[in-house]
Amino acid sequence: MPIPPKNLNEFSSLLQLMRDLRGPDGCPWDKEQTHLSLAPYAIEETFEMVEALEKQDDAEFCEELGDVLFQVVLHAQLATERKAFDINDVIKSISEKLVRRHPHVFSEVQVSGAEEVIKNWNEIKAKEKAGKVKPVFSLPKGLPALPTAEKIGSKTEKLKFDWDTPRQVLAQLKSEIAELEVEMNRAEIDNGSLDHEMGDVLFSAAQLARHLKIDAESSLRRTNLRFQKRFNAMLADCDNNVDKFTALPPEQKEELWRKAKKDLA
Repeated sequence: MPIPPKNLNEFSSLLQLMRDLRGPDGCPWDKEQTHLSLAPYAIEETFEMVEALEKQDDAEFCEELGDVLFQVVLHAQLATERKAFDINDVIKSISEKLVRRHPHVFSEVQVSGAEEVIKNWNEIKAKEKAGKVKPVFSLPKGLPALPTAEKIGSKTEKLKFDWDTPRQVLAQLKSEIAELEVEMNRAEIDNGSLDHEMGDVLFSAAQLARHLKIDAESSLRRTNLRFQKRFNAMLADCDNNVDKFTALPPEQKEELWRKAKKDLA
């Protein structure tokens, strides 16, 4: 039976725990994982980390950062077992990249501000990837749809294929909503066409957020949380009795909603 390390606040202890979890007497779940099977967990843990950050709950944020780190270390352990690379290679790779892409910090390059830092970063990144054939839209498959849409827009903006002003994007969004409404009003609704038009509406909304310099994913998460809080307040006014709330007539529900919006602006 493996013995846990004595000092659990050292990075080396985490690496030892990971080796033990994957070892002969380790955890059946950890032992059967592969890089691909872990991919959904990496996405989930990252979102949970961001959620804790947005809640400004440091204790939960610390815990979720640990869960993200667990994913990194577990992938590194799998790679070690494959003799592909180990955690030291991971650390070396990111450290070299940080030094290479921050010449204004680690060498004599001068910058005037954050915008020039980003410009230099992109130029250095382009040089690093020079000669490599890369598709225009090289985006992670697991990236959620909203940030993917924003990144697509950012890429086409660099290629001079974009709207000039947020007002133009708003007009496009209204046009897409009108087309969606046409499909909704057809005598025989075509679900495929509805899906197509709904996608156009969402894509345009993501581009409008980009032009307004609003992160669409974060904005929607905040709206989701705000709605949940208001809805829970409505339920609280019904003694948290779901059946009692469900039985209310629409006008009373609307009144409770207006009250919740006022109390939780």
